[in-house]
Amino acid sequence: MYRDIEQRYYDIKVALKQLFDIRLVGRERASNSMYGYILTRNGNKPDTLYQVNAGTYVYDMTAEQLADLLQAVQMILDDRLLEGGSQNLWAFDYVAEEYQRGTLGAFTNLSVQSPIYASQTTLQQLLSSPAYQNQVASAFVSTYSDWQLESDKARGDLANIIADSIGRGVNPRETATIVSKRLDVSMSRAKTIAQTEQVGALRTAQRSETDWAKDRLGLNTAILWLSALKPTTRPWHRARHGKTYTTEEVEEFYSQGGNSYNCFCANVPCLLDDDGNLYNEGLSENLAKEREDWKPEEKSTGRK
Repeated sequence: MYRDIEQRYYDIKVALKQLFDIRLVGRERASNSMYGYILTRNGNKPDTLYQVNAGTYVYDMTAEQLADLLQAVQMILDDRLLEGGSQNLWAFDYVAEEYQRGTLGAFTNLSVQSPIYASQTTLQQLLSSPAYQNQVASAFVSTYSDWQLESDKARGDLANIIADSIGRGVNPRETATIVSKRLDVSMSRAKTIAQTEQVGALRTAQRSETDWAKDRLGLNTAILWLSALKPTTRPWHRARHGKTYTTEEVEEFYSQGGNSYNCFCANVPCLLDDDGNLYNEGLSENLAKEREDWKPEEKSTGRK
């Protein structure tokens, strides 16, 4: 999905360059330019200042022409980022693939652990069930909303830069350079969206099958948390390594404080004994030791 995103942003940059070559017209000024700055917002991250040469260019553009230009920018963004629309968005295939992979993983894990589950369930039944189809449809709604929001963010960001550059006389070349840099920021956000959506779909599928196995067959199912245990792993993610949780507890954890972003933890469906413990005591001990042996990266501000 990352390569797809990179290609889409490359196509956006090409289309915008062609648009700017046609629409951003005017004349150079002979007077000395003045240094200026364009301030851009980065959500909850520090703002970015771009130094520009102001007063070097006079644009031949009316307010109506500027509005038309910004409308064209929005169309270019929507054509690439929202291709397929709400019914067939280009990102849906990736989400559906991860949802299927999560269901397959849950099916495999539970089949190995429970002969009852293996004898009562087939993968084809799971993938064709109305509950599965409804879950995928729900994931599609969330996915489209995420990409629509990113397209709107990028449009607002670029509109501010273009309007500011025209008003302050920044030449088209510098304007295009800043626009390209802001698209790189949007692409970084888009990749985070992609990672969150794909892993989120996989985890949702795993939780759903864990619940369905409990409801259908009365099995004592849970989620075994396996942290990636990277040097940059967030301590509160590491603290969950090797422990078991209900699906509700896992879902609540991921709904809070950005825990779902840049998280590489694995959530494995498992069976518990009557005391609520894993059947494999040796595995529990090994995971607990890994949890205690983990060391954070010194002076790191990164997240897992």
